[in-house]
Amino acid sequence: MAARFIRIATVCWLVGISAVPACANPLARLWTGTKQVASDVARDTKRRNCWPEPFIYPDRQAARAPFVTMIEHGWRQQNLIADHHFQEDSSRLTEAGRHKVRWILFEVAPQHRIIYVQTADDPQVTASRMGEVRQLAAKLDGRGQLPPVVKTHRGPRGWSGEWVDAVGRRFHEATPAPALPAPRRDGEY
Repeated sequence: MAARFIRIATVCWLVGISAVPACANPLARLWTGTKQVASDVARDTKRRNCWPEPFIYPDRQAARAPFVTMIEHGWRQQNLIADHHFQEDSSRLTEAGRHKVRWILFEVAPQHRIIYVQTADDPQVTASRMGEVRQLAAKLDGRGQLPPVVKTHRGPRGWSGEWVDAVGRRFHEATPAPALPAPRRDGEY
């Protein structure tokens, strides 16, 4: 074991000396190379002894980062007050919009309690929509801790109610009528 260590130390020392650039004083070069090799050996030994501990946490964080982004986008979609939550002729909230704001204020976990308002084509309409949502939130929540109201360009994902209804109706129409199987010869089903 000692002979192996001496061989490794000698090779490292020679590599260290050859890696250090030439300078005027060969003894300074020798000392600098030896010091650098010893530092590298000590650093590498410490790294080997604590492996894989320093690398576990950054790897876990990198693996979980996409899920954090997905969760944020999901809550943005869930807390979205979209065009269909406002009356067509004005920026007033519909009954569904008022219920959605109430749900965000009282049912959503506090860390996800952000109200996203879909932007309109006209910036003034967007501003009045955001004002309407803020006013309703202040009226409903008397504590004074209003959640942020943020505008977003993302619209709702999904389908219209007519399309969903048509798919459901076709599914029910295509479902065969329930019937018992024909009896077998021995009288059993």
